[in-house]
Amino acid sequence: MTPAATLPTIDGRLYHFGVVVRDIDAGMARYRTLLGVPAFSRLDTHYEARHRDWRGIIANKNAFGRWGDLVVELVQPGLGNGPAGEFLASRGEGVFHVGYATDDPTQRPGGVTPCFEVHSSRRADGSFGIVYLDTLDALGFFVELVEQEVARRTVERVESLAQP
Repeated sequence: MTPAATLPTIDGRLYHFGVVVRDIDAGMARYRTLLGVPAFSRLDTHYEARHRDWRGIIANKNAFGRWGDLVVELVQPGLGNGPAGEFLASRGEGVFHVGYATDDPTQRPGGVTPCFEVHSSRRADGSFGIVYLDTLDALGFFVELVEQEVARRTVERVESLAQP
C-alpha cells in the first residue's frame, strides 16, 4: 500500500463537473428534476482548441447551473472533435469531466499528460490556463485544470446569468 504522503494530489479545489448530453434542453430538465438544480443559464462556447491529434474550432451548446457549492456544466457537442464528443460517442451521456480551480494548470499528478488545451487560455509563459488531463481510461472521466481567475469569472458569470 502506498503511503498517503506519496500519492499524487491535485493542487486546487473541485468547483464543477461537466456532463455530456445529446440534447441540452432535455438535459436541463432532467438535472432540474433529478438533482434539484434550480436553474440553468445557457452559455454556448466557440473557441480554438487541440484535442489529442486534432486542432480546430470547438462550438458546443452549454448550460450552467449551481448545485450547492458546485457548478454543473451540461454540454451538447457541436462543431469540432473535442472531449465531450469523444465521450458521448464512446460512452454515451454522463459525467465526462471534473473541473479543478487551481493556481497551477501545468501540474501533472501521477505524470498524466494533457489531451485537450483551449488556445484562448494561453498564458504569458506559453502554457494553457484550461487543460484536460488524459485520465479517461484510468478514471472514466477527464480531469480539467482551470486557472483560478478563469474559474472565478465562470462562477460569477453563471451567478449573474441566473439573476432575474
